[in-house]
Amino acid sequence: MDPEIDPETLAALRRDPLRQALTGRALRSFQMAKVFSDNKAAVTSLDYDGSGTRCITTSRDESLRIYDCERGVRAQVSYSKKYGCNLAQFTAQAGCAAYASTKINDTIRYLSCDTNQYIRYFVGHRAAVTSLQRAPDGAAGAPALLSAAMDGSVRLWDLDRPDAVCALEPPAPGSVARGGIAAAYDPSGAVVAVAVGSAELQLYDVRELARGPFLSAPMDRARGAAVARVQFVPPAGDCILLAMTDGTIAARDAFSLRPLATLSRAEPGAHPPADPEAPVLGEMRRAFLGQNVTATPDGRAIVAGCASGGVAFWDTARVLAQDHHHHNHPGPARHLDPDGVWSGSHDGPVSACAFNPCFLECVTGSDSLALWTTP
Repeated sequence: MDPEIDPETLAALRRDPLRQALTGRALRSFQMAKVFSDNKAAVTSLDYDGSGTRCITTSRDESLRIYDCERGVRAQVSYSKKYGCNLAQFTAQAGCAAYASTKINDTIRYLSCDTNQYIRYFVGHRAAVTSLQRAPDGAAGAPALLSAAMDGSVRLWDLDRPDAVCALEPPAPGSVARGGIAAAYDPSGAVVAVAVGSAELQLYDVRELARGPFLSAPMDRARGAAVARVQFVPPAGDCILLAMTDGTIAARDAFSLRPLATLSRAEPGAHPPADPEAPVLGEMRRAFLGQNVTATPDGRAIVAGCASGGVAFWDTARVLAQDHHHHNHPGPARHLDPDGVWSGSHDGPVSACAFNPCFLECVTGSDSLALWTTP
């Protein structure tokens, strides 16, 4: 495809969800509008800035790339060959991003994208970082970054100091080495969810982390799958998604932590059964740390990349809302197959997926990067 696209044409393809709801019809009509073949290996993470006008990517080719989503062009590329890169996040500081190292050490690097110079190194993790998330926009008082790592710790960081403002080692009913660890902010920035050892899901008050979890619930590690990523469904954060290493997505009520549904991408052989006794980091990386699962900004749908190269979606609002309303009389967790697959496909497994916070637009990564929108 032409690397340039007329801004008026691209703007016409997109709709602002603040003015137009993401209807079931619109959800089903997404199609590839732009494909970039810039990378030499799989894209491993994607993040939009708060305005929805820029997207940053990391890749196994050790590149960081920034795309101008208004013009539909690549704006910048830099490399982190010495330390590797993953889990890039724009920060609240304009023109800056943080990302996790993947070799040499486990430092989180804070980069000025405008000057391509490091501003600071966030030091403290002693093993691979598995989660990195900026504080939600408007979350007053929440530390700027949250991270989790295979050293069994969850850390909160401010941008103006190299050491963590708070470090937490959650009680682990299961081995982190065998079950992994993942963490996420809720949309308010007041609560942190931690999946520890793939054996327990825990909720913490950000203001009182040292007091331990105020709510916890067990998870079934016996079937072999581990948690690759934790995320809250916006905008209310009343549902938690657990992207599993076997390709399924577990949805839990954020207030009770009871299971709501299991979403299956149903691709036999794409995710071979894991050995629950084996080290889990390799399985989490093969599942792309769950970076290929996302939710729409209005919470209407869940979107996930597939090993076949397609992008599946679940129109979940009505089903999950019914479960929430009947939380006093819970039934068994539902099993949900995708409601459909978008028109178009990558040439390889979809390794990353993010939905624009301000426009009806989604971006997905494989060895290529695709911009999706409605006609």
